[in-house]
Amino acid sequence: MTKKQYDLNFKKMVVAKGKEIGNMTAVARQHELDPKMVLRWARELNRKDLDQLDGNSIKQAKFVPTAEDYAQLERENEKLKKLYAEQALERDILKDLLKKTNPHLRIK
Repeated sequence: MTKKQYDLNFKKMVVAKGKEIGNMTAVARQHELDPKMVLRWARELNRKDLDQLDGNSIKQAKFVPTAEDYAQLERENEKLKKLYAEQALERDILKDLLKKTNPHLRIK
């Protein structure tokens, strides 16, 4: 099943007709479209000025990470590794302590 791309003018026409009638679902069924898709089009078109819209402005720009982003992620990763190691060590110490104070308990 291929994904169908609709023209911006068609989207504007469907949304305008839906607003005029007051029922987006009925207009979607009339054009054999998914009602959720038509409601999403209406939300997207409400966010922008209709006169300034072109077909590409609705799509979000892709995030391109920089070297600074990678460095920040590496610093955060190291910080999390240290935190995890500290917690693991603390857990092991508490297990050993529990074994010494209660030798009848077996904790694996």
